[in-house]
Amino acid sequence: MGALCSHRGGTVLVVLLALGFVAGGAALASGRRMAALEMPLLVWFTTQPGADDGRVGPVRLEGRLRRDATPREFGVVLELAVVRVGQGEAQRPVAGRVRLSVGGAEWASQRTEWRAGRIVRVSATLRRPDAYRNPGTGDREKRWVLRGTPLVGSVKSGLLVDVLCDGRFPAELAAAARGTVRAAVDRSVGRFGQRSAAVVTAVLVGDRAGLDHRTIRRLQEGGTYHVIAISGGNIAILAGCLVWLGRIGGLRPRPLALSVMVALVAYVSVVGPEPSVIRATGAAVVVLGASLLGQRSSPLNVLGVTAIGVGLFSPLAVLDPGFLLTYGATLGIVLGASRLAAAWESWLRRWTGTLPRCASLGLMLLAATMCAEAVLLPLGLVLFGRVSFAGLLLNFLAIPLMTVSQLAGMAAAVLAMWLPAAALVPGYLAHLAATGLVESTRLLDLCPWLAFRVPPPGRLVLLAYYGGLTMVMCRGGSGRIRMAAQLALVGATVLIVSAGVRPAVGGRPPLDWLRVTFLDVGQADATLIQGPGGRSVLVDAAGSVTGRSTIGERVVVPALWALGVRRLDVAVLTHGHPDHIGGFPAVWQDLAPREVWEGIPVPGLEYLRAARSMVQAAGGRWRQVVAGDRFEMEGLEYQVLHPPLPEWQRVSVRNDDSVTLDVRFGGVGILLPGDISAEVESHVIPSLEPVSFRVVKVPHHGSASSSSPAWVTGTELCLAVVSAGRSNVFGHPADDVVKRYEDAGALVLVTGRDGAVTVETDGQQVYVWTEGGQRFRFQSGDLECGT
Repeated sequence: MGALCSHRGGTVLVVLLALGFVAGGAALASGRRMAALEMPLLVWFTTQPGADDGRVGPVRLEGRLRRDATPREFGVVLELAVVRVGQGEAQRPVAGRVRLSVGGAEWASQRTEWRAGRIVRVSATLRRPDAYRNPGTGDREKRWVLRGTPLVGSVKSGLLVDVLCDGRFPAELAAAARGTVRAAVDRSVGRFGQRSAAVVTAVLVGDRAGLDHRTIRRLQEGGTYHVIAISGGNIAILAGCLVWLGRIGGLRPRPLALSVMVALVAYVSVVGPEPSVIRATGAAVVVLGASLLGQRSSPLNVLGVTAIGVGLFSPLAVLDPGFLLTYGATLGIVLGASRLAAAWESWLRRWTGTLPRCASLGLMLLAATMCAEAVLLPLGLVLFGRVSFAGLLLNFLAIPLMTVSQLAGMAAAVLAMWLPAAALVPGYLAHLAATGLVESTRLLDLCPWLAFRVPPPGRLVLLAYYGGLTMVMCRGGSGRIRMAAQLALVGATVLIVSAGVRPAVGGRPPLDWLRVTFLDVGQADATLIQGPGGRSVLVDAAGSVTGRSTIGERVVVPALWALGVRRLDVAVLTHGHPDHIGGFPAVWQDLAPREVWEGIPVPGLEYLRAARSMVQAAGGRWRQVVAGDRFEMEGLEYQVLHPPLPEWQRVSVRNDDSVTLDVRFGGVGILLPGDISAEVESHVIPSLEPVSFRVVKVPHHGSASSSSPAWVTGTELCLAVVSAGRSNVFGHPADDVVKRYEDAGALVLVTGRDGAVTVETDGQQVYVWTEGGQRFRFQSGDLECGT
């Protein structure tokens, strides 16, 4: 490539070659995509009873474990490459992958037996992953499929997992090596701190199971999580150590290069086929292989060869966020780091005359970090919605500390096997480095503004940013062109960083129209109301029945951003169950509602008490609403129909205390009843005022304990929306409930099946569409279906 660019017309040829590679890669990826969508296991699943509801089983699976069992807060996760599936003794060969969650307490004693490569038999209930189809979030189920795992499943107990036979000899040897390293690190580093041992284990063998959620979260927010995930830096340190040891041992260059290549391939077999490990090892093998042939290849050529290799062997990997982040950061470092560091060093030499070597290294590290962050800034926002300027500072500590953790951890692990007493010194050093790595993120406690979440940039902003960055990093071009590129880069950066405080360019409803969006949030609730003048109200913030979900950050906030919301006017918490309020912290952090409404307080619920304190400390208003309250907002009337003033203090959260809202705009009414039961429904119906067209969010996710016949007839609804997760364990919505609404002439839509449901109205005509592609128009009581 470099030789071609040096000749006249070479640039055109390089562009054509690049376009050819892109076209070929797209064709390969398209073929692999179709193959992924037609995976035999997925095809088998679609033919089974219950598949239409998204859940099949329990069924018996036989297959090979792809990774060691991974502990989680709820139990343990198994990744299984299935070879046989069926019910009872009737099994058939079927290929595919599934991710299983094992519950209960019995897994703790068996986890060490569930190693990568072993053949297991398990009884599990299979289902499709939740799609979460909303504006701005895409189809998450399709992402699972394209990554090769079309189904997930649950196993009630570890007693239902049987190891049929050990894996092949290399797999067993690798598993034994991982176990030996874990035990050695625990003996040498773990005695000084279990968190430090977990960090060192993650750095050495890629096992992050021992890291608690809080530690992972802090490292992610600080922009330093990448240092504990085995990648290019870890492989480079390991290769450097091996080269150093080989030279001490007197090996000549070519035998040394071959030995290091073999050692790195063996290391990959131990830590597992993680994409980041394979990419980094592939680059090292390319460099070492070139040295065997007496060639010295430029970093840019090495990057290109490894990228092409990944694209050829795994075309869908180019869609993986890790691929984009790895190659984006590396490309930025290769193109800009040395030039930027040289410019800084030249400027400083004018003032100081000379620079110590440590200063030059520091400048190079800063330049590399800035170049990598510059390339990844918009990409990180598109993928994660987060900006972390803290990483620019913390990487000065994180990278050296990771290096010390890896080197000291390797020494401690080796010595712990042969000289346990001598392992304490490097073990303590590794502990100090790991502790410093994690504790450095406390910078965010002092300066929280260094990391924040903002909406992803638009396409034009992305084009301006990367176009300007390319011109800045590459040589050539006139002064005017380079100045224009710099202005485009600066302007795009300002637009990207300020997106959270600027009005949205698109996504809002038409002027003088009401939009109500029932989000697809699984087995939970979240409904966004956008008034004719732009004011927005969120009724519930989703969550999970277990309280462990991050759906507020992953799904709710991105969907609200895509709908044009930058700050909420009101957040309504209908009641305190986690599937309704679990996402509120993310909503509060990113969208800062001016008011929060709740119904009947539950003083003993620490979660709500902490939320109230957080809102009031920031100057927000926390309001209790009860039956009879009315609010006017931009032509919308919000009437609270339930609950009445409490007659006693609640000690626990109750569904029947749900805030019930009736929102009216012209002749259209939107009824949002929370999780009330049939008993409360009978008290709400007399309070309803007649409207020409009524939309009802079905109470309690379509449970059989709600939606009584009196409710269905009394609400006189035209559209019923059920917020329920696909293939949920509760069986929502109940078949009898759905039939009851359909018999009343209502159109029934279910978010878990149809995706998010959007209703737009000017008070007379009503348009309804779903993220699944359905379109409806209501006018004067008639229903016309579109395609």
